[in-house]
Amino acid sequence: MSQSLFGGAIVIPLGKSFLDASQFRQVPDNQEVFVDTITQQSLIVELLEQVDAQDQDIARFHFQQLSDDNEAAQSSVLYVERFNPQETTPLLPHDTTEVYILHGKQHISKFNEKEDALNTVDIILVVLRLRQVETDCVISINIPTQVAPSSSESAISFAQSNEESVKEEIMTLLKGFQVKNWDLFG
Repeated sequence: MSQSLFGGAIVIPLGKSFLDASQFRQVPDNQEVFVDTITQQSLIVELLEQVDAQDQDIARFHFQQLSDDNEAAQSSVLYVERFNPQETTPLLPHDTTEVYILHGKQHISKFNEKEDALNTVDIILVVLRLRQVETDCVISINIPTQVAPSSSESAISFAQSNEESVKEEIMTLLKGFQVKNWDLFG
């Protein structure tokens, strides 16, 4: 299923189980947020000014920012990989696009809950560096892997997703990621 982002300027393939979070909470203008009703994964597509970092440090920088924004008690990077944009994002200009995928973990609580409500969340963070418009498109998928008994999330039953299925979803999303209107970037 095709999902329009940012007023139709970007289009991505997205499963039917993902709900647009803006229907039930406020979302910043530079973000599109979706929640999977089956797995409770969240998918965030964010357009950010290109950061002053190179190669794998680009993804590490954005992961650290996300960790700070989430007020993570602990975070770690498991790995960062650079991908060939011609193969990974065939609908984007490969000569000015860089693709990085980072896999990390964060220990975070939801909705300002107490420290004893820390959940372990796997985070797959993709950075599409669009050099021609000086933008880092950051796509993050949060995968709850361990939910604290005192967390508000513990009352919700959800299907566990494995890393391989999430990676397949990401690769499908990237292969279908298309900018329909470059004027979005100013």
